[in-house]
Amino acid sequence: MHYLIYFDESNKLDQFNANYSYYGAYGGTDAAMARVVKQVRNIFKQCNSFSELHFREYTKDNLVKKYFQTLHTVINENVQINILTVNNRDALYAAQKIGLTATELRNLFYIS
Repeated sequence: MHYLIYFDESNKLDQFNANYSYYGAYGGTDAAMARVVKQVRNIFKQCNSFSELHFREYTKDNLVKKYFQTLHTVINENVQINILTVNNRDALYAAQKIGLTATELRNLFYIS
């Protein structure tokens, strides 16, 4: 059996521009993820919008259908979702105590 995992982050720890960083991952079997990808491509085609989904760039109500339909598709499929919110100040303080740089700490979130 094969699995696919998608990972993304927002407000990176080592950019020092926000109080919190957000990390999210979702994944499932290759068959489940193939269904999600196919459905999302159809949503994009129906909405005539093929750009990536970035909530920080969501500024136009004409994209609301695309965003909500895509979210609906993903959360209603047989996938696992993990979301992690990191208090940057606390995380950087802990890293400093054990001798890690901000970049080294950020890289730890990518270890599988």
